Amino acid sequence: MYQCKDRVSYSRVDTDGKLKVYAIVNALQDCSLFHSEEAGLSCMDLKKNARAWLVNSWHIVFKRRPSMGEEFVVRTWPYKFKGIFGMRNFVMESAEGETLVYADSKWFYFDQKTGKPIRPTAEEIEPYGMGEPYPMEYASRKVRCPDSMDYRGTVRVCENHLDTNEHMNNGEYIRIAANFLPTGFRVDELRAEYRLAAKMGDAICVNTKQEEDGFYVILADEEKSPYAIVCFQGE
Repeated sequence: MYQCKDRVSYSRVDTDGKLKVYAIVNALQDCSLFHSEEAGLSCMDLKKNARAWLVNSWHIVFKRRPSMGEEFVVRTWPYKFKGIFGMRNFVMESAEGETLVYADSKWFYFDQKTGKPIRPTAEEIEPYGMGEPYPMEYASRKVRCPDSMDYRGTVRVCENHLDTNEHMNNGEYIRIAANFLPTGFRVDELRAEYRLAAKMGDAICVNTKQEEDGFYVILADEEKSPYAIVCFQGE
């Protein structure tokens, strides 16, 4: 298990002084990347070898979002590797040990030269270690696409959306999707599935729909193929 400490900063809080949903996603992602650094498998070293771990899906449960100035710790560990996939849990806790957020994530190993997923070698996964799956409900990595979505506008991918893989970073999809939530919507749970990697200049068409089981956001290309599907559950 790897852990890193953090503190809620003003640039990451909402109007209630709570850490924003997309900022929590970023904090989890950052912890996993710090884990890679400690394991000697830095994302920059992987890039030199045209390799990368890309997120395929998130399932995040929010018990309480920490407030402005509050210290917290994020813990992460892989619990399974199978074929091209790696499965990783996260837990965010307060300084007093209160569970704030817990999550499951699925990643796949990617060859940037061929543009295709590739199975990692034992040497590429052993340094991470292995833990037991966190006791939570494990949902499918697939998020369904509702029918009759409402078109809400288009976002053009710019340089500020990109990361070292020259794709839109997974947290940016969540940030864009969250911008279309109904005012005052409290997010208790989030599921996201990533299907295509948006690149510089791509048009992302935003479509939404409120259903009984959640508020759905589909971020799609101009041919209506989804880049990402996000479901926010709450009220």
